[in-house]
Amino acid sequence: MNWKLTKTLFIFVFILVNIFLVAIYIDKVNKSQINEAVSDNRVNFQQEEIKVPTDVLNKDVKNTEMQQITAQSKNFSSYAKKHSSLSTSDSGKVLNGEINSTVNVSDSNLKEIKNYMKDNIFGGKNYQLSKMNSDSMTFEQTYNGYPIMNNSKALLKFNINDHKASSYKQTMMNDIQAAKGSNSSKSQVIGPRKAIEALYFNRYLKRHDEVVDARLGYYSVVKETNVQLLQPNWEIKVKHNVKDKTKTYYVEATSTNPKVIDK
Repeated sequence: MNWKLTKTLFIFVFILVNIFLVAIYIDKVNKSQINEAVSDNRVNFQQEEIKVPTDVLNKDVKNTEMQQITAQSKNFSSYAKKHSSLSTSDSGKVLNGEINSTVNVSDSNLKEIKNYMKDNIFGGKNYQLSKMNSDSMTFEQTYNGYPIMNNSKALLKFNINDHKASSYKQTMMNDIQAAKGSNSSKSQVIGPRKAIEALYFNRYLKRHDEVVDARLGYYSVVKETNVQLLQPNWEIKVKHNVKDKTKTYYVEATSTNPKVIDK
């Protein structure tokens, strides 16, 4: 046996093993530093005396990707001509409907009104409840399951009399498609915590304020006569301590450095 060669090989292997161990150690140190940096940048809302519901912070958007979209206002003129109970206004962009049958809206799960929407409203299954009171019930149009938020061109509003729907007005966005451009590809959605932290770092959220709710959807950032550019946004409602007033903010949902729109 060539002991000199064996000794050389042993030393060579020993050096390789040590290099490998050093590389593993450096990787662990780097990851530790990154985790510490991420942790250091997180806002401690409790310490800042800002109320944020746990269920809001924990909304899961893992593997959720969204992108900017464009859409146009639907013209209901030809559709209304085929139905005697319907008429249009605003150059055909608003559909007005009379409800002749009894549609009860007092049940807690709104089964009757939802069935009516599915069977009688144009694209009715693509609207979700936004708000309601004793006189009216408003639904927002959705796209891929997410609401088109705070948009008068994508609403379904029922008038209510004695717990029954009597008539409605409808607007709708159609020809919805992915926006063109280098910044319009699908991107991972940021979590609600990061969106709320954007409000804090931009000084919209201050001590003793309270985050009421946060929801993910599309918000119009460009409104032309017929075409809109809609951007994935977090809609965040904040109750401010100073004025005891609730305000709505929109935060970019697919940006690593999200901008805030003060509505």
